[in-house]
Amino acid sequence: MDRWADALARMGMNWPGPTPPRSLAEVRAAFPDMQDADLRRAVWTALGQPRPRSLKLSPQARARLSHLTELRDVFSPADAARVGAELAGEGRLAADLLAVRPWLPSGTSAREVLPAVLRGEWSGLLALLGEHGPWVYAATVADLQALARLNGELVTAASHAEEETVLDAALASGRTFPALLARLEVTDYRRPTPGPAPDLVAWEAAFWQEAERQARTAHERWQARRR
Repeated sequence: MDRWADALARMGMNWPGPTPPRSLAEVRAAFPDMQDADLRRAVWTALGQPRPRSLKLSPQARARLSHLTELRDVFSPADAARVGAELAGEGRLAADLLAVRPWLPSGTSAREVLPAVLRGEWSGLLALLGEHGPWVYAATVADLQALARLNGELVTAASHAEEETVLDAALASGRTFPALLARLEVTDYRRPTPGPAPDLVAWEAAFWQEAERQARTAHERWQARRR
């Protein structure tokens, strides 16, 4: 709530409720005199996306939204230290890996997070799923493929949705900040098509649930081997 209220306050908007909104309709009701375009822009900014649809995609870039754009082997402490140092400037790396590993300290930095994950789960594959997607650490190729598939399904479903559907889902998706849907919105990837609105909250939740299931399984397996 503090992050949401602070973001709106910086734009001169004082959120009246004790909890963050769960839909654009709630925000409209709170600020009835605000122009809709300005309201949407303010909500995206509060969600961590200050430049919605500012990046125009080529067909090739559009295809890369759901493809692996970074893949690193992490098979030893030396690998973890080296890759962690190389990616220390990646602002979302630590947040994404920590979001599904509640047993690690929340303040772990991007430089430190890979060595910490390695100590808890041992070897794996670090990947960035799309240029604007999540960082993941998977124990096997099959695990990585499962996460890539779920992320791809989210991207595909969202690409056919109207902006309000995506905004509502991003408001309701609190696993990471920004939500995956908010990250994607920096591009013009959406091409809305007629039909029922997809359940994007469920799609994003399914991705993070699988990432956490994999991480917990790897963690428990490695801890059992060390006993």
